[in-house]
Amino acid sequence: MSFSTIKGDAEMKRKFSTTRLFLTGLILAGLIGFGSFPFSGLPADARTSQEEVQIPEISTPRKENRIDVGGRKLHCFVYGSGAPTIVLVSGLGAPQEYWNYVVPDLAAITTVVTYDRAGVGKSELGDLPAHGEQSVKDLHVLLDTLGVPRPYILVGHSLGGMIARLFASLVPEGMGGLILEDTQHEDNLAELRRILKGKDLEAFDELTSGMLALPENPKTEADYRNMTREQLKKSGPLPRIPYLVLTVAGRAKAMGPMFSAEAIEEMGEMDSVLNEKLAALIPGGRLIVVEGTGHNIHMDKPQLLIGPVREMIKEVREKKQTI
Repeated sequence: MSFSTIKGDAEMKRKFSTTRLFLTGLILAGLIGFGSFPFSGLPADARTSQEEVQIPEISTPRKENRIDVGGRKLHCFVYGSGAPTIVLVSGLGAPQEYWNYVVPDLAAITTVVTYDRAGVGKSELGDLPAHGEQSVKDLHVLLDTLGVPRPYILVGHSLGGMIARLFASLVPEGMGGLILEDTQHEDNLAELRRILKGKDLEAFDELTSGMLALPENPKTEADYRNMTREQLKKSGPLPRIPYLVLTVAGRAKAMGPMFSAEAIEEMGEMDSVLNEKLAALIPGGRLIVVEGTGHNIHMDKPQLLIGPVREMIKEVREKKQTI
């Protein structure tokens, strides 16, 4: 298998040391939800440098498109054929190629769509905002224009899971299923502030400084990430569809170098409660806690995502046959 290299954001490299980049990515992407690709929670022993990530090159047949969604063009690929269509929604700043670990297996049995959101990869940023609700509008137009078969199963990773949730809430028609991969509950920041005390709270504030407030002139999805979280808090109920939450075990333990043992224990308990709350958003929703991976489950152990997606494809097809 051959690999291509995707380098990290230059501004992020300049702003943080390598050590803080790793800690910030691992912690914020996994437990807090603000890490950006490629610093979003790779296992501690996976790489000695967080400067770049190796992405496998794939030979799966595909159709490339640049879709005008109104105000900007988004770059996307369509693989495979048949219903349902799997829509892979990337994490913060992550290019669609980072789904290459799972695309071949999924495209062998159904249609798969990958795409870059505004300002990511080859997609235009344009003049429209890049918050979650606008990202939902963009994706809705993109899928309608492509004309891929319904229903859709949205698979969202990290921030992409928040956008997938917003999509399911705002555009329930056509939704067939929803899978969230290591996505955070929208209340996690408020809960962290509630349980942390003293030096632990100071460490949290230092870690998140500059990441929560909306910049004076927001442009990128990173600038709008907290607004996306607030939009999610105000969103309506999710449709009654097959629903699965995949989360990484022991996310709080990764914060050992920065927080006290007592804080880590409390954060772990809080994380478990919020994950259960997240899975309960749809009656019958399931929570699976996975072992031995970092934040990017689909990259570290692809079969842990491929298997559940295959099961949901089967469930959605069987449900369609009985209607």
